[in-house]
Amino acid sequence: MTELNTPACPTHGSLPRALHTENFEGIVTVVSDLIETVSGVGTSSYSRCPYGYPSNFEGVVRVLEDLNTTLSGINIGSVDPIGSGLVAGSGIFVSVSGGYGIIQSQITQVFPGSGVTPVPSGEGTRFDINVLGVQGVSVVYSGSFITVSGTKDQAVAVVSGLIGGEGITVQASGNTAVISTDLVGQGSVNFAYNGAGVGVISGQAQQLLLGGSGTSVRSSGDFQIIDAGVLASSNTTVGYSGHFVSIASTATAGLALATVSGEPGDNYVAGALWFDTDQGRLFVYASGNNVTQPDWYLANTDSLAIVSEVPPSGTGLNAPPLKGTLWFNTLMGSLFIYDTSTSGWYESAAARTPVYGSTAPVVAVEGTLWTESPSNLIRVWDGAMWSNVIASGNPPLPIIAGSGVSVSSSGAYQVVNIGVLAGSGTNVLYSGSFVTVEGSGLEENTIGLIMALS
Repeated sequence: MTELNTPACPTHGSLPRALHTENFEGIVTVVSDLIETVSGVGTSSYSRCPYGYPSNFEGVVRVLEDLNTTLSGINIGSVDPIGSGLVAGSGIFVSVSGGYGIIQSQITQVFPGSGVTPVPSGEGTRFDINVLGVQGVSVVYSGSFITVSGTKDQAVAVVSGLIGGEGITVQASGNTAVISTDLVGQGSVNFAYNGAGVGVISGQAQQLLLGGSGTSVRSSGDFQIIDAGVLASSNTTVGYSGHFVSIASTATAGLALATVSGEPGDNYVAGALWFDTDQGRLFVYASGNNVTQPDWYLANTDSLAIVSEVPPSGTGLNAPPLKGTLWFNTLMGSLFIYDTSTSGWYESAAARTPVYGSTAPVVAVEGTLWTESPSNLIRVWDGAMWSNVIASGNPPLPIIAGSGVSVSSSGAYQVVNIGVLAGSGTNVLYSGSFVTVEGSGLEENTIGLIMALS
């Protein structure tokens, strides 16, 4: 069963339980609250550590010491005839003087080294302020407040954020400080004060320019003139507008004027046009603007197939092929189409006639046939090399009509059947290799047959 207090405790209620934690923190908190409670009854020795109390033995001892100090100044018989309603823990108390209550305080905190000293004066406190005016600074107490007047080099410099030092001088002038600097322009850099008292740095140092850049600086009064050496190449001009250097083409129609020749010539720039009279095509020279390989590129899509023994390589004056470019291979007699994703040429239709020539086709697919002209050998491309075509079996022999010879197949071989009729006085023998006809009665048609078989 839960123990209950009857009657209930005014502080803890019906349950006999502490209101604070049962540890050092609870002890320090209770004693600290006790200091505030007793201070409200009127004490002239209020004391409470402004740094607080740790929750340990030291904190317990310190808070008890402050409680003892506070209790020592309590006047048990005092009353508050003026009904001030002082709040507990405020450190302010009331003392009686005849029929009046005097409100007093002991909690004014003065920091050490501040130059302010509280001095009791009868029933009040006088604050003495130690302010000394030195080197042009005056301190006057009007009876209500302190007036600090005058100026000093260091004081004004500190207020303005500047400290006199090397190259900087601070001088007092009435209520302001005059700051002057010792700056000297070196080389072609000038330093001077304008009419408003503002320092102005002008000029350009020669050493800021890179050697060999073609740019030089020369002085002209208070200004610097920058000379830029720009050399114009073929078909270009360089002009100075008074503000900047401009480079332009000297061609009549600018870069739109195309070179009409079998060669593009020299000193061409990005965007130059060239009409190749050999190919009948228009090319544009592309460079810059993320072009990784500056070169001549075909200005429009080819409508005619390229006719040559080898495909366009894309190097030199040979324009690089584009997706769908057509090329007629004169060695193979076939039409090929270029694919950019695989960088390969593909035959538009299967080859029916073997390529005939002394050199093998440059582009071939598996199964492409090539008849080598010097040896008259037929070769086939197996994807890696050109292999000889090897025929299997025996081809059928030429048969003369009415010769009595016929050919029939037997597996991988051909069987030749010879019908020979022996006439009067003749014999027909087969030795296993050839047929022999003997006798004196050979007829003319039999001799013709033998000649045909031979």
